[in-house]
Amino acid sequence: MSTEVNQSKRYSKRREHILTEALRVFSERGLESTGIKEIATNLGLTHPALYHYFTSKEQLVYEAVEKAILDEIAAMEKAVESLPPHPALQLYSLARAQVFHELDDRAYIPFVNAFLYGPLRNAAKLSEEQRNDILRLQRRIVGLYRDVVVAGQKSGEFAPGSPTMAAFGILGILSYTVFWFQPDGQMSAEAVAEVVAAQAVRSVSRLVDAEAQVSSKPPR
Repeated sequence: MSTEVNQSKRYSKRREHILTEALRVFSERGLESTGIKEIATNLGLTHPALYHYFTSKEQLVYEAVEKAILDEIAAMEKAVESLPPHPALQLYSLARAQVFHELDDRAYIPFVNAFLYGPLRNAAKLSEEQRNDILRLQRRIVGLYRDVVVAGQKSGEFAPGSPTMAAFGILGILSYTVFWFQPDGQMSAEAVAEVVAAQAVRSVSRLVDAEAQVSSKPPR
């Protein structure tokens, strides 16, 4: 039994490593220019050996993108799981966690977000079921922000309006950070995440001073 468990763990670990490497290569070279053979070569595997883990390029792309999105969602949910019911603080913490996660993984986030929010060109490479799965993940992310906005509107902290539109507006503020951030610039990724998160709060707040609402920042 222990041998089977160990083999299963090794198999799962190997698959995860393949997904990470595939995401890196797809991000660097583009989806159209990257085939299974290139991924296998980078991993030191034969072409047939890679098919032992993934049956097609479509499956490899889908699972790599799905894993990246789930990792981001997990980071966001962890950031707010122990916070008090303070909508501005929750929104700030969600946004900061998302931006920091994306800056930390900025090498492949634009590729992932092209599936999550972008035009259908990349998503068209996936099956209808896979596209629907990605759409459900998008709705989970939007839902995290929407729920906080609804709570803030009910408490009077946030301006009235469509919470769904507000959620997409917030994501618009956050999503371009990865493109202009300079790792060798004057501000660290953490500092940038904090500034952008405060802008997200300001975008829905009734108050001019959004930072005043998040003065009790959660521990890092």
